[in-house]
Amino acid sequence: MIIDEVSLTLEAGAGGNGCLSFRREKFIPRGGPDGGDGGRGGSIYLEARLDCHTLVDFTFRPLFTAHHGQHGKGKNMHGKDAEDVVVPVPVGTMVLSEKGELIVDMDAAGKKFLIARGGRGGRGNTTFTSSVHQAPRLAEKGEPGEKKIVRLELKMLADVGLVGFPNAGKSTLLSRVSKARPKIADYPFTTLEPHLGVVQLSENRSFVLADVPGLIEDASEGKGLGIKFLKHLERTQLLLHLVELSQMEDFAALEKQIKTIQNEVKKYGGKLAKTPRLLVLTKVDAFVDEKKLAQWKAKLEKKAGPVFVISAVTGKGLKELLEAVWEKLTALWEAAKNQVPAPVEKVYESKERFRVEKGEGAFFVTGPEIEKWVAMTQFGTWDSLERFQKIIGRMGVVRELKKQGVKEGDVIYCADQEMVFSSGNVGFPRED
Repeated sequence: MIIDEVSLTLEAGAGGNGCLSFRREKFIPRGGPDGGDGGRGGSIYLEARLDCHTLVDFTFRPLFTAHHGQHGKGKNMHGKDAEDVVVPVPVGTMVLSEKGELIVDMDAAGKKFLIARGGRGGRGNTTFTSSVHQAPRLAEKGEPGEKKIVRLELKMLADVGLVGFPNAGKSTLLSRVSKARPKIADYPFTTLEPHLGVVQLSENRSFVLADVPGLIEDASEGKGLGIKFLKHLERTQLLLHLVELSQMEDFAALEKQIKTIQNEVKKYGGKLAKTPRLLVLTKVDAFVDEKKLAQWKAKLEKKAGPVFVISAVTGKGLKELLEAVWEKLTALWEAAKNQVPAPVEKVYESKERFRVEKGEGAFFVTGPEIEKWVAMTQFGTWDSLERFQKIIGRMGVVRELKKQGVKEGDVIYCADQEMVFSSGNVGFPRED
């Protein structure tokens, strides 16, 4: 069975640590700092590929990790960058956040997207050398890589979609007009998963046709199989609504079936409810009353426009239907070319750099930027601590702490680092 929804955990690599080192050679006193930088951590990319058709592989491998960058070494030797990880996904995969927000639509073959960025390498003490600080005892740790949980949702790319009740002849039509070979049998719900086929009308005229499991009444409330797979038709330009003639006793029954499917598609909503449709009456070879058929067709055309009568078994009416589909598709494609896309309004979103909260007996400073600088700071030396104090001072953390009434000796948690407020600044890590 096709797998079209999965969750993935992605962990990019952290950068390598910068090196704290000084040159030491015989007869060369005070050789100076020579610590190299750490290497960049590996990033994780998604790539849309035509040779991927399902998300089933991700059910067995839901976690992707990239390697960390190598640490820097003495003698100004930089660490090696880690290799990036490329995760292939089917064309038509939508990538959503944990909250269900769209991150990216992988709707074109070869499209590549950076989904989790690797951390940059920490800088060695050579980098911090200056005219007033010629022997810095300071080196950065590597930046942590991004960690994300995303949901992949596959929506197949097709030009035309088939909808209708189970056993309406959708799979038979697909197999007759394309090289697709879906399972065909004389019982409802033979089709259990979507199928695609390429319909070739001539050398330069072709389109992709999609078949999904049949709909039944109240499918929008979870009955049957079809509603689960209707998302695969959301990208289609045109729908073919197939209705089986052989089981119809009167026009009222025929009209009821047509309205039932239309209502279920309408309840599904979204773009699919507005997609243009052509009505197709199938299995005409098993319907012997031609006079009645002509009357029914005339009544339907007054209400719904052109109606096509076909038999996928004998081939009757298939050529006319396919030519009409191509004519409709061509008109829709031309109309899409002439549409002017609406300008995208860019809304400025302020980024929260940090947050200070006063708790019981302590102050808590949190936020992505604070967590990054805590992770990259080696708190074992005065130089590193002094630099950390300058960073959070420029960010406005100390000013905000004072606003909230911080006092000498109060405990401050910067991310997971416990520290003490001393002499108007955030002091050394607390020692018990």
